Amino acid sequence: MQVIQKLRAATLLLAVGTLAACGGGGGGGGESSSTTTSSSSSSSSSSSSSSSSSSSSSSSSSSSSSSSSSSSSSSSSSGGTISSLGASGWATYGTGTTGGDGATTAKTYTVTTRAGLIQALYGNTATINTDGSFSGTLDSSKKIIYISGTISLNQNGSATELTADDYVTGSCAKTTYGYTTASAMWADYKTAFNPQTVVPSSSATISGNPESARACAAALQKKVVMLYVPSNTSIIGLGSTAIIKNGNLVLGTSSASVDNIVIRNINFQDSFDFFPAWDPTDSTTGRWNSAYDLISVMYATHVWIDHNEFSDGSRTDDLYPSVWTGTASDGSDYATSEVFKFMHHDGLVDITKSANYVTMSYNYLHDHDKTDLIGGTDSANTTAENPTVLKTTFHHNYWKNCKQRQPRVRYGMAHIYNNYFYNNQASSTVYGWSVAWYAGQGAKLYVENNAVDVSTISAASSVYGGSSSSTKASSCASTMGSGYDSNYCSAFMYVATNNLLNSSSLSAQQDLSASGVTTTSTPWYASGVTTGSPTATPSSYYTYTQDSAGTLSTTVPTNAGVGKL
Repeated sequence: MQVIQKLRAATLLLAVGTLAACGGGGGGGGESSSTTTSSSSSSSSSSSSSSSSSSSSSSSSSSSSSSSSSSSSSSSSSGGTISSLGASGWATYGTGTTGGDGATTAKTYTVTTRAGLIQALYGNTATINTDGSFSGTLDSSKKIIYISGTISLNQNGSATELTADDYVTGSCAKTTYGYTTASAMWADYKTAFNPQTVVPSSSATISGNPESARACAAALQKKVVMLYVPSNTSIIGLGSTAIIKNGNLVLGTSSASVDNIVIRNINFQDSFDFFPAWDPTDSTTGRWNSAYDLISVMYATHVWIDHNEFSDGSRTDDLYPSVWTGTASDGSDYATSEVFKFMHHDGLVDITKSANYVTMSYNYLHDHDKTDLIGGTDSANTTAENPTVLKTTFHHNYWKNCKQRQPRVRYGMAHIYNNYFYNNQASSTVYGWSVAWYAGQGAKLYVENNAVDVSTISAASSVYGGSSSSTKASSCASTMGSGYDSNYCSAFMYVATNNLLNSSSLSAQQDLSASGVTTTSTPWYASGVTTGSPTATPSSYYTYTQDSAGTLSTTVPTNAGVGKL
């Protein structure tokens, strides 16, 4: 457990003065930006029930002792001078994004353990159970949490790294269904739900034991590895060695929305799901689905994610082939086809539900399949995905050896500029190139001044694409109610002529009308307008500066990621 020493007053005054003087990660300011004002108030004071309920198998706790509490501390490492200020793009709109800027001495933490991080998020009110689950009341007051060294989120109350067997034996997978090892459970699972027996279709079902046992173990892992971040919080890595791995930071829940969060200078690795689920209704051939992103931005507004690194770490997808054999309905081989691999990772950073006013800048995202999803469903909902939310900016990010979703957007107004994409499809057997940005249902994309280097592709159709349904747009308009029309719920995209593919101008914008995506130089809607054709662009909402696309292959890798501030 972690003991954190008090910050001396003189050191704090010096650190705060330095923080206020430091700038952010580049980029222009924005209309109605408040990066020099105090952070906005929070609507959240507690975690969701999934994080606050402890496992039924846990009867004792370990966090009542002072050794697991988190107290204010000195940011003596040079990384402590990294500011919470400097957001750009959509994160500056309205009240702006300042995170924990202005936090008091008592709410400035340096943490080196999972327990210390949990206590900082919960204002030292958390109870951490022996199995690693925890409960408490999230602290929505201004706070700055500095991460020092490596923190694994996959640990029990004694800071011991957990295995799949631990989750099986610590849950109803054992007490109700009798399993004592994960391998025994998966052996039964393979027999019970083989797609040659339970043929994938929209009506196929996976239920009963051993699916119930898998769900038991998965539920316990969720209570351990998902950490919830409250409003008015900055989480900042010290130096160039801060790592958070083996878990999932969650920003907002349906019962507790959050606002004003900054995450900077941290290497996030390997949100590994021990218990992915086989879904025979996913496509016509079935798919494995995993549960955890590295960061999930859901019911959160004003979020700035800057100068971080995201990857699958050492547990790359090629280490986990499909458990099935035989031929799928489309003729592909379950055992060898890439789409049927035993999927242990979901997204790197996914922005879904009612998330809004989010900027991702100067991040290094690499060696992953489905990288960044904006909007998680085609079905519009007035309290989740719909055309009024999911406004995101991506600039100066470096996607290297990623396969797809760079990003994939539904409904949101997304601005993608000054990013660099690199992949060597010919030599990559793990994360070969599929597509960069993609306009899904109702998306509004404005794409300019990006550089793509993938030696095995030469056409715009290999860089981006889209698919949006007019029927679903009409359904969306009906769901939104009076004052909205199907145009507002439809997909639009503009790809400027200043994007580069393999150092040459990207070919003229491809016509996506057959896919339900309208190409236009004004794909965004002006503030307050919810009908008719779109007439706005990013400059209608905030200011920004474009770099020359020809320099991005050098400048973005040099400046993106941790330790680059």
